[in-house]
This record gives sequence, structure tokens and C-alpha cells, in this order.
Amino acid sequence: MDDCMQAASNSGMFALCSEPTLRKICARTKAVTYPKNAVVYHQGDTQTEMLLLKAGSVESTKIIEGQEHTLEVMTRGAVNSNHALVQDPAAVTVRCLTPVSGFTLQSVALNEVLEGKTASREVMHSLSKEIRRQASLLQTPLFEQHAKPTPYFATSVAASTESFYRSGMNSLLNARLTGQPVAKLFPEMHLQIPTCIVYINGFKGIRHLLEKNVNADSYEYPLLVRLTEAVAPGVIMTPESLSTRWIRGTAPRMLREVIFGVGLNQLSDYFEERLSVTSSPAMNNAFGSMMAGVVCGYLSHVPHNLSTMKLMHPQKSYGEHMDDFIRRAEVRVPTTVSPRQRYVAATAMALLFPKGLTVRTSQIVGSFIILNGTINSLKEVDFNTIKGYMSG
Repeated sequence: MDDCMQAASNSGMFALCSEPTLRKICARTKAVTYPKNAVVYHQGDTQTEMLLLKAGSVESTKIIEGQEHTLEVMTRGAVNSNHALVQDPAAVTVRCLTPVSGFTLQSVALNEVLEGKTASREVMHSLSKEIRRQASLLQTPLFEQHAKPTPYFATSVAASTESFYRSGMNSLLNARLTGQPVAKLFPEMHLQIPTCIVYINGFKGIRHLLEKNVNADSYEYPLLVRLTEAVAPGVIMTPESLSTRWIRGTAPRMLREVIFGVGLNQLSDYFEERLSVTSSPAMNNAFGSMMAGVVCGYLSHVPHNLSTMKLMHPQKSYGEHMDDFIRRAEVRVPTTVSPRQRYVAATAMALLFPKGLTVRTSQIVGSFIILNGTINSLKEVDFNTIKGYMSG
């Protein structure tokens, strides 16, 4: 009985039901088991029962215009519960991915339970909550993500905090690239902090400015406009004027900043929407920032390494710096590999698994979590709020 009650309470239909109601439901169920690959329900067949999962996983597939599509994989909850209410044809085919155990509840037995006022009210409340949960599953496309409120105070506090983390990780990464020991983790912080404040406020502020003043849907190619809006902060916030920027690497540096800007703004929001796995907004924000940081850290490692080495040795061309990375990667290729294949393998290592990849990715992950987390937690605070608090 306890296993059945636990399985029932894990379903959207019975999630808010009281213990007496769950006992009434489970008294009418039947324990069942299915082997791996067994088809529990077929699409189109009349649904006369529901399945409450106890253990195992099932896959729901649907044939649309002759093509089979996978809808979801379930390890808990009720299978085909909505159709069992009125004995509709099954909307999907349900197949066991593993051996499955659970409990079946016939439609007739379910209707008997729902004849009670208390049970029907609790089921109605459970379904209402499930509908709200389903409605909150947001799926905004990447380049249509809208900016969150980011007041300058919150952004400045976040940037100040993140500047120390960024400085320390940059020192570790530079040491990794050059093979030299770390000289100082936090050099020139009196310059780095205000620079970082302007830098991050620029990324966030430009995004808000463009979103407020540019209506992408009014253009013939709205997706292209949204793409331009997404990369604009990274292009605009690439330091130095165009007249001197070439010395330190226009393309790699700008590409790095574009990746950083899209990751900090759109990609973090994109993952946060799709990884809302907890009831805590702070945790969901951290998960989204972490995933965006992993993606951006990996994509930006080569541009970052090139721009860093160009900054240290501006007399060398990008090709020479890239060749240095490849030569250093050759030591990781087995000596049994032929010279031609050795160079190809070293090139792949330098591009796909370069030195400092873990440090760079950790840096971006930490930066995104610190920036987005701090801004999100202080979004209701601005300079007027602080002024009022101090005067009060």
C-alpha cells in the first residue's frame, strides 16, 4: 500500500490528495510488472486504465504524419492519466525502456473515487497545480530572450566582486599558457575594478538600450536583427580604439567578447528557462549561468588564448602564435604517430583540448554565476533605495 501511495503522490493528478484519498485510490489498484521493451499502451487504442510508475522508465512516442516522434521519458508519475478519465483513445504509444513495476487503476475505479466530494476536489486542485506547472515551462528562443531588470547598482556590485575572481583566474591561465609561475593573483585592482564595472554595465546596458529602442519584428529579417542585437554588446565593448586595436588582436579579442556577451545575456537566460528544476530562483539562475559558462568557456578558449598571447607578444602574428600552441601540443601526442599525422593530431589537440581549457571554462562559469547571481539578488536595490535607507 505504501509503495502505491508514494507512486500516486508523485503523479500530477494525485499530488495534492490527502492520505485517506490516496488509500481509496490504492485500494482499487493492481500491481503489475512489464519487461524491457514491452509496449504498455498503443497510440489510438481506447484508454481504460492508467499506470502509476513505481520503478523503471517508460518512453512515450507519437506518430505524426507518418513519422514517429519521442515526446518524453518518464521515471515517475502517472502514464496516460488524462485519457483514462473519459476513456479516450491513447494519444501516445508507451514502451518500457527498462523493466517496469507499478500499479494500474481502471477508469471505472477512478470514477468511483471521484464520486466523493473530497477526492474530486483534491484531484481538481492537483490538476490545477499541474496545469500551472506546465504553463510555466518557458521555451523562448535564444535570440528572443528579453533582458531582466539590471539596475546599475546591482550590476556594479556584481562586477566589483567578479573582478577579483576574473583577475585570479586570468593569472592562473596566463601562467598555464606561458609556463611561468604566477607572479600575482590580483595585480592593479585599483584599475581593474572600475574597468570591470564599466565593462559589465556596458554589456548589460547596451542590451537594454537595444531592446528598448529596436523592434526586430518591424524589419524584413527579424532574426538577423536579433542576432545583431545579441553580438553588438561584445563588439562595442571590445576595449581600445580601432586605430590601435589591431596591435592586440581585433578578430580573436572581438570574437571572445561576443561569445562572452551572448553567454552572459541571452544564453544564461536560455538555459535558466530550460533548467528550472528547483523551486529556488537563485538555484535555477545558477544552473543556467553554469551551463552557459561551460558552453562559452569552451567556445572562447582559442580566441582568448590568441588575444592573450598577442597582448604579451604583439610582434608575432596570429599564425605564429597558433603554431606555438600546436608545437606545445605535440608533446601530448604519442611518439609512435608518424610526423604528418603527429602534426594533424597536435593541431586538433591545440584547437579542441588546449592548455588552460579547464581554467578558462572555470573562469567563465564562475564569472557568470557571480554576475548573474549578484544582479538577480540585488535587482530591487538601486541608489535611491540606499539613499532612502541611509537617510531613514
